[in-house]
Amino acid sequence: MRSDSTLLKADNTYSGHRSPPAQARDDFVLEPPDKVKDRAKDCGISDRSPDLPFIKQVLDSDESATRALRARYSAQLKATLCKRGASSTEAEDLLADLWADCFGSSGEPLLLKYGGRCPLSSWLITVVTNRLIDFKRREASRRESLRDKSGKSQTNDFEGIGNFPARQPDNALVGLLRQAVMNAFAAESPEMLLMLRLVHMYEVTQREIGRIWNWHESKVSRALESARVRIRTAVLAELHRTDPWLTLGWDDFVELSRCAPELASVCELEINVQDSSSR
Repeated sequence: MRSDSTLLKADNTYSGHRSPPAQARDDFVLEPPDKVKDRAKDCGISDRSPDLPFIKQVLDSDESATRALRARYSAQLKATLCKRGASSTEAEDLLADLWADCFGSSGEPLLLKYGGRCPLSSWLITVVTNRLIDFKRREASRRESLRDKSGKSQTNDFEGIGNFPARQPDNALVGLLRQAVMNAFAAESPEMLLMLRLVHMYEVTQREIGRIWNWHESKVSRALESARVRIRTAVLAELHRTDPWLTLGWDDFVELSRCAPELASVCELEINVQDSSSR
């Protein structure tokens, strides 16, 4: 279990509504070069994913591998979609669209975009969650447009979701996760951000932090724990505020954030918050 030794690079800390001086922002994103490799390992990033040979078989039109892909992941993906706010019909339609795109029915196979940075199951979950968010937002916009025209909601008059174009995992979903983290950090005080930076980025011990702040070590521990909990709570609250229909727990957030290299700092954050919450 990690605590003081785990990195926390809050490069988006001051993004969003706050706009600190450039020097303060630049100072905060500095990170020791020798930590980059270790951080990638912590986030589960690997260029030698055991799923890559399997994906190669699928892309080589191996019929048994193709059947195995759907058999292995269809039930899990449908359950995940339903858990996160899709109806059974919506989940089935989204999955039909996903598998068609994975096998290249409408162009380049979507599976070519899988780079092995995370388990295949997590990558597929990220893709379908992104598509679910896109669909729900389009449906809400369509309903609003119909309501404006007719004065009432016409929920049955909308296009099938099978017409939605293929999307990469780092589209609406990654933006949603990133913004939630940015806002959570922006809500913290400069003093707490500095303390988090020293502990999780530069591995300053809590005892040393206590000497700097003239605090007892136990007070430092409580302050850090409270900050982690606030960040975790704020992230989930922001996700719910942005898309109220979307049901995501912290474990879901962790899995989704690990699939996109753009969210490396999110991955570091979730490791710290999850570890601290389990103590």
